[in-house]
Amino acid sequence: MSPTPELTRSMMPSLRSLAPQLIVAGVLPVVAYSFLRPHVASDAVALAGVLIFPVAEILAERLWRGHFEPIGIIALIGIGAGLIGATLLNGDATLLKIRESLVTGLFGVVCLLSLGARRPATFYLGRSFATGGDAGKLAEFDKRWSLPTVPRRFRIVTAAWGVGLVGEAVGRVVLAMSISTRLFLVTAQVVNSSVLGGLFWFTILYSRAGERQVAAIVAARDASLSTAPL
Repeated sequence: MSPTPELTRSMMPSLRSLAPQLIVAGVLPVVAYSFLRPHVASDAVALAGVLIFPVAEILAERLWRGHFEPIGIIALIGIGAGLIGATLLNGDATLLKIRESLVTGLFGVVCLLSLGARRPATFYLGRSFATGGDAGKLAEFDKRWSLPTVPRRFRIVTAAWGVGLVGEAVGRVVLAMSISTRLFLVTAQVVNSSVLGGLFWFTILYSRAGERQVAAIVAARDASLSTAPL
């Protein structure tokens, strides 16, 4: 049994669907910080103020879709960790700068560790994006695991995400501690978008190639069975 086209297309979110999130969570905070920073006492206050944009985007997604997407949950956890850290460190803005990578870096570690599990982390992430929690689609997606080459493909994708996200987190920490906040907001967004864009690009192209391979294997197997003598 081969996967339906709908599940194949929706396994990962498209770059077009992510564009509004990149603008609201990436571009607008940089612009707002530039206007806000001269009027407040510290970087931490300015960074806390511009968090209104990613929070508003996450809440809008919740109202529109009726549930939080995995990316929104990651962002909320990162925002909370950054605010708590800034409070505990007497206004130090470091954790607010690296708030996203605190969670994405951790997810990268989870990806690498899950390579030894029965099913790797990206299988469950892909299932979340593809099915939206629908019971029928969940059951159909789970059947993908028994298809030829699928387990290996998910493990390769998981390894790529693990290495990429851990590398991005380390790079973000280095940038946060070595350049100004204004330059960091721009540079970190470029690095983050490049890493995530590259990972999505690789995942989509590799998954499409894998689906074609699966279809060819299943078609050849069905043809062999149909011509086999009874």
